[in-house]
Amino acid sequence: MKKLLLYFTLFTQTLFAQLPNTDIWLLDITVMKDSVSLTNPVNITNRPGYDNQPTFSPDGKYILFTSIRDEKQSDIYKYDLNTKQTTQFTKTETSEYSATFMPDGKNISVVMVEPDSTQRLWKFPLKGGKPSLIMDKVDSIGYHCWINKDSLALVMITEPSTLSIADLRTQKIKLFAENVSRCIIPSSEKHGFWYMDKSGQQKDEWILKNSLIRYSSIEVSAEPIKLPEDTQDYNLHTYNKRQIIFAGIKTEMLCTDFTQSLYSHIPLGKLGMKISRVAISPDGSKMAVVMESLDAH
Repeated sequence: MKKLLLYFTLFTQTLFAQLPNTDIWLLDITVMKDSVSLTNPVNITNRPGYDNQPTFSPDGKYILFTSIRDEKQSDIYKYDLNTKQTTQFTKTETSEYSATFMPDGKNISVVMVEPDSTQRLWKFPLKGGKPSLIMDKVDSIGYHCWINKDSLALVMITEPSTLSIADLRTQKIKLFAENVSRCIIPSSEKHGFWYMDKSGQQKDEWILKNSLIRYSSIEVSAEPIKLPEDTQDYNLHTYNKRQIIFAGIKTEMLCTDFTQSLYSHIPLGKLGMKISRVAISPDGSKMAVVMESLDAH
């Protein structure tokens, strides 16, 4: 336990010094039979500093994202796609990351770095109000994904990182996979999730897997798909029963389906230095992508 607490302390002390300048860009997605295009890029943050982890609201009208504005802590901000205005959503003395819309439709969940550096899940009402703990007995959480109203997939702060399933009713967790990436995405069936681990033969080879791939109602490959090295962040969306994978690889966006009959690299180097997070709107028409910023704004 002392070793874990020391890790948390060192993590929070060095976090802000290590965070790059990042911007969030909004693009339009067009999917054809044999091609994908990303057009009309707009920088919705466009400032020096850290802006990251975008997620679209269920109705697609706004984006929540993590932002550091005072160099002391992170808060969740809201960007309205209609008015193009940004407002602050959380305002606490702690840092909040990874805003995620909860299945109840009334709250968002966040990973909160508490004053003693403990990282637990908290929820904030969408209509405003005080936050509350979701699970008081489960900490060391890095990232999370809702499977259903009673269970979550959690990427835990371990070395290497591990993926566990948490039961809200019992507050017990069970190890699911090891050596995983930070990115976990809900499956369209609302019963499972997508994740990546390094179970391939190559040391740095990421394998994309569906926790319920055998029961998928969508036309996907029966085998997990290999993604190129340096791929940590990805997202998926279904277009005409065909699931398209979007994955950032350095300055290019890889777009492919599970048969790889569609396989294209779209250069985005003019927007920034390197792609990290990728979010897709509920209707699949827009993408929010995080780019490490160029020196000039």
